[in-house]
Amino acid sequence: MYKCLIIFLVLFCSIPVISKERDESLIAKELFEELRCLVCQNQSISESDAPLAKDLKSIVIEQLNKGKTKAEVKSFLVDKYGEFILFKPTFSLKNLLLWIAPIIFLIFGIFLTFRFYYFPFVNLKNSKRLTVLEKRKLKSILDEDIK
Repeated sequence: MYKCLIIFLVLFCSIPVISKERDESLIAKELFEELRCLVCQNQSISESDAPLAKDLKSIVIEQLNKGKTKAEVKSFLVDKYGEFILFKPTFSLKNLLLWIAPIIFLIFGIFLTFRFYYFPFVNLKNSKRLTVLEKRKLKSILDEDIK
């Protein structure tokens, strides 16, 4: 009976530790997916095998073990490596053009499409026709080029 009580207490007391480790590992995996490998540039640090990616993983795990939150770890890495390390950059005044440029290009493209579709360059009503003399002259020039 005494042994069962000890086993129960050990298992019961270890549940919060196990769940905390699971939470940290889930947060670490999420961060690994959100952070860019600075060597590979189009891969997350979870996908990359570069030495720097391994170092970044260890930094993330170290920061989480210190008790820092996900936002604090991201902030630490942005301060150290710059905002390029984030796959999804934050919305700030520094990168406002990055967020607004697609909308501007879309509006500009719609405007150009509308302009060229409904108002073509050549207006046939105002175009001048060739006179008979001009047609003969043009025909003679073209016939000379063919010979």
